[in-house]
Amino acid sequence: MLRQDMPWQEPAELARKLHRQPGFVWLDSADAGLHQGRYSYIAINPVSRFQWGGRDSVAEFTAAFRNWRNQFQTDVISGGAPFQGGVIGYASYEAAGIWVRDFRSRHASSCDVSLEFSAYDTVLAFDHQAQSLSVYAAGLTGRGYRPDPQLARQNITQLVASISDSDGPYGVCEDEGTDWSIFPEQAGYTERVSATREAILDGEIYQANIAALWTRRSRSAEHAFREYLDLRNKTQAGFSAFGAFSNRTIACLSPERLVTMTSDGAVRAEPIKGTARRSSDPYQDQKAAETLAASEKDRAENIMIVDLLRNDLSRVCQPESIRVSRLCSVEPLPNLFHLVSTIEGKLSPDKDAVDLLGAVFPGGSITGAPKLRAMEIIDQLEPAARGAFCGSFGYISHDGACDFNIMIRTIDHLPEEDRYWSGAGITLLSDAAAEWDEVRLKAERIIGAARTAADEA
Repeated sequence: MLRQDMPWQEPAELARKLHRQPGFVWLDSADAGLHQGRYSYIAINPVSRFQWGGRDSVAEFTAAFRNWRNQFQTDVISGGAPFQGGVIGYASYEAAGIWVRDFRSRHASSCDVSLEFSAYDTVLAFDHQAQSLSVYAAGLTGRGYRPDPQLARQNITQLVASISDSDGPYGVCEDEGTDWSIFPEQAGYTERVSATREAILDGEIYQANIAALWTRRSRSAEHAFREYLDLRNKTQAGFSAFGAFSNRTIACLSPERLVTMTSDGAVRAEPIKGTARRSSDPYQDQKAAETLAASEKDRAENIMIVDLLRNDLSRVCQPESIRVSRLCSVEPLPNLFHLVSTIEGKLSPDKDAVDLLGAVFPGGSITGAPKLRAMEIIDQLEPAARGAFCGSFGYISHDGACDFNIMIRTIDHLPEEDRYWSGAGITLLSDAAAEWDEVRLKAERIIGAARTAADEA
């Protein structure tokens, strides 16, 4: 593994120059206050790609994925960035069929590919805390050969040259027309809340996350990138990501981590449950935070998901290692407060990052409890397959470390249309009007929910 340090530049500046390159991905810690993410990464020109779209068994999937990933293994530089190369990609919500036994959706899949990862040899790593920028390369190829130092030096030189030679777009994203349309509208969403509460009263579930879907005409790849640049500045979400994949482009403004693990197996999950609008008035803003922290309904939601994640992690972690290190802490975003908890553990010696992702996927905060029955009810009530929404975007490093988000606040750019979902956790204490307001609040920074076509009709 080779590293070349460079003068600091903001990730957005280099993303503008590189986003047209093949296989461009950007793991973007857009949180300016560094509350959530220290590192950002940009990678281009993958050496190999892995796609999965079937309903084969978890054993078949994990064997195929591991055999593919093991072709691109190498040592890393001690003390360097957590990700110095490896695989980056996404698992859509439909990929749940791999890991959640007995779950079958009634909906047609949003895309033929439910999971796609690419192997990257050369990576730009941005350390926001130290304001340092490095290029890493090992000299790996798509043929599984040993690392080639000469090729690594060549890859680094080419990437640095492409940064120096390229110009990127700086203009504001131009509107291509056609507002977002929403389904269901408020009355339909209220009916879904009522149906979910009935399932809770019948003892089927404790809670479920029910979402509404916005759609619009498909935008160009260039528009998708420019729009993402605008939105990341508004949302400043610590687990944002942008990627151009074979059948979709994903623009994710997520504030939520699904799970992360260091190379020595230290695991951390950070579910979000509980949302409140922020105020420009400091007194009202503080009052909103205190009200959220004391909310019986939001705390109950959060604690139920903490229990679910403790159970999920117990499948792959050493049981005595699992602990809740933070419970219902209020975290600020530019326009929202969230309640966030942290569950930690130590991975069992016979498990790896693929096992860990499978144990917690899809995240409990965006499904419900119990997970399988909540997913079945979600599938019955929602109007389409979720696609990228509530899947995960992230990496597995050469040394086995990993970090995955939950793809909430995400625009799924598909060939036929763009999709955006926004949801809320429904419990027995839910008020339908309040849940509808929460759904719209979560959407407004991304798509301007107050100006959708449905609202103007």
